[in-house]
Amino acid sequence: MATTLTMPKLGLTMTEGKVVKWLKQDGEQVVKGQPLVVVMSKKITYEVEAPASGVLHIVARPKDARKVTEVIGFILEPGEPAPKADALPEPQLAAPQPTAPPSASDKPREVRSSPAARRLARELGVDIALVQGSGREGRISERDVQRFHDELSVQAEEGPASTEKAPREVRSSPAARRLARELGVDITRVQGSGRGGRISEQDVQAFYDGQARIDASPLARRMAEEEGLDLAQIAGTGPDGRITEDDILRALEGQAPAGAVLPQTLPFAGMRQAIAETMVGSLHSMAQLTLTSHANVTALAGLRDMLRKRWDERISYTDLIVKAAAAALRDHPLLNSTLMGEQIVLQDQINVGVAVALDQGLIVPVVREADKKSILEIHRMLRDLAERARSDQLTVDEVTGGTFTVTNLGMYRVDAFTPIVNPPEVAILGVGQIDEHLMLVDGQVAARSRMALSLTIDHRVVDGAPGAAFLQTLVEFLEHPALIFAGGEA
Repeated sequence: MATTLTMPKLGLTMTEGKVVKWLKQDGEQVVKGQPLVVVMSKKITYEVEAPASGVLHIVARPKDARKVTEVIGFILEPGEPAPKADALPEPQLAAPQPTAPPSASDKPREVRSSPAARRLARELGVDIALVQGSGREGRISERDVQRFHDELSVQAEEGPASTEKAPREVRSSPAARRLARELGVDITRVQGSGRGGRISEQDVQAFYDGQARIDASPLARRMAEEEGLDLAQIAGTGPDGRITEDDILRALEGQAPAGAVLPQTLPFAGMRQAIAETMVGSLHSMAQLTLTSHANVTALAGLRDMLRKRWDERISYTDLIVKAAAAALRDHPLLNSTLMGEQIVLQDQINVGVAVALDQGLIVPVVREADKKSILEIHRMLRDLAERARSDQLTVDEVTGGTFTVTNLGMYRVDAFTPIVNPPEVAILGVGQIDEHLMLVDGQVAARSRMALSLTIDHRVVDGAPGAAFLQTLVEFLEHPALIFAGGEA
């Protein structure tokens, strides 16, 4: 039976990717685990391994863009005809799935690189683990990263054209690309003077000099470049005809009355647009139901304070909640599942994603096998993941493969809310603020700490009763945290 290859989901916000290069030929025999194809999202270049052994049948060619979960190829049994991609009811490999931890013999190669090389790799969206270093003991330099990126770009440009109208082919030297980046020039707008229209450094410099003769503020020049506007076609209203940012805004939005105050605008693009598409897609594809409850976390607060003193670490409520949620998922495996086509897959690992807010959007790094980790291990892992998320240093494996998500808005004094399920997961836990609440304890009115909880489930997979049972177990664990460790270490 054919194994379907789909465009992988390389992060919460990814909705579309591009095939950069097939590492095997169409019709070639491949072995499970072999590097198969290089795909690219907006920020990440990723090498996909073959999920099975067989004969490769390629559907998506280099330069082809595909939505997440769309078919890019098949691995066939010998002699098996290739199915039609558009005849499949649902892709069977919607996203990279959790795998067993690698053995000592399967450890990835050690990546030696300079800080500058890592920085350039992040800027270019290159997976530095794929780059071959030319330095001592294989150390990767900036030059190695740039060469790898340029080679991928050339391969993508020289691949077969799609049936749709493609943008103008850009042929340029690596030095020309480098100069264009330094000067902030859109190289696709430069006319090349070399053989076959190849763009040289001189062509880039000449284009920049021509633009530079136009009097414009640095901000206006950058805005025009980002929006693809020709400064020569814009009338400046500044001193001596200088083009200002207001002139650029007028060109984008139409002529505004002189002296009018234009509203502030923010770009709806990149990660922000990807998050929007993911969330809308989740709501449109699932029957989502949110259940709310409260937990008396007075004992949990005491445990947190005790652990902080014992370990001299700033143990957080999120650390404890991840541990408690993982323990509850052991008792309610249906909430640790995914819906794949016509099958509900009960995951054998409990991988809890924790939402981290960034300036540009939201990312969900994953604590793998959270049920087997101690609170101290979870704390240190979450701290490291959050720090590297904010510096854009997370790997693909660290933001994929989640089976359940926790999002905490308690620090913003939010009570109950309706978190949106992160597909292909079937549940997400929203954590609200902790407030002091009067309760009847042993016949006496006493103040206790109360935490608000919101559980959203995919009603196609999880009914209200199983969802409520999970929430009840979680509340019990949070109110009596000793139960969390009944079967393991803290």
